[in-house]
Amino acid sequence: MTDDIEGLVTSISMNQVLVAILEEHGKIVVPTLRFLDANVNNKELVIDYDEEGPSFTFSLRDIDAIGSDSD
Repeated sequence: MTDDIEGLVTSISMNQVLVAILEEHGKIVVPTLRFLDANVNNKELVIDYDEEGPSFTFSLRDIDAIGSDSD
């Protein structure tokens, strides 16, 4: 990943992520209990960049699982 892309990724805000996702997919329905029960304390947003796309991939990773991976 180039320095320019790394700088861009570190400057991305949650608002930008949400707006981009909604512009791409339109309306997203989240059940109330899923929203209220979302445990943000043990989740981390992962942003991957595909230079061939070019595109970004957003995903969640369990923070607790980071140190326990055996790969």
